[in-house]
Amino acid sequence: MRYTRFLAIPLVMVFVMACGLVNGIQQAATQLPGILTSAPTALGAMETIAAGQSSSNCPSTPTSGGLGISMDSVKTVLQITGQFDLADGTVNGQTASTATMTQSAATNFPAIASGFSAQFIGDPCNIGEILVTLPRTDQQDTVDQGIGVINILLAGVMPAGTQIPFVAWLAEQYASVPVGGQQQTTSGNMQFTLQRSQTEMVVDIVPIP
Repeated sequence: MRYTRFLAIPLVMVFVMACGLVNGIQQAATQLPGILTSAPTALGAMETIAAGQSSSNCPSTPTSGGLGISMDSVKTVLQITGQFDLADGTVNGQTASTATMTQSAATNFPAIASGFSAQFIGDPCNIGEILVTLPRTDQQDTVDQGIGVINILLAGVMPAGTQIPFVAWLAEQYASVPVGGQQQTTSGNMQFTLQRSQTEMVVDIVPIP
């Protein structure tokens, strides 16, 4: 399937960053088969890096009701990728941080750079929702780039055991959601919903009800 290469994008980022070559994603693609084999290990290492670099006042065991992800971990991971800028604020009265693309990322993903946003909403110690909005047209590049950006965004943020099934599902479903339609799945403690409008694709991640 043509989307197979996007299953490994989080791992490509780990590989590329380890070599100090954030802009070398395409060159690293030739090594994807070996990287895919080590998927759980590589994503686990990313989680460990984020935990080690994050200084937090949050309890070691998250309170119930959220995704089990702290905002400190998100900020650390996004800083490592160098692909996103974050701005703190509120969404519907809740604490939130909104990620947009850096100039570097916008150059790599020009079809979706304008209009992309990712909101991390709720308790900073236990985020309650991740809401990603991406431009979506009938052009194939908005599909390919959308899948790629979501995977980079979430690399190391989710537990590997949750992210890997989600990435596989995303690659299967992203292109097939019709205008006005949606698809939904669960993985780990999270519920994932893809919704498409005439101009946008929305990925909504919340705790399983």
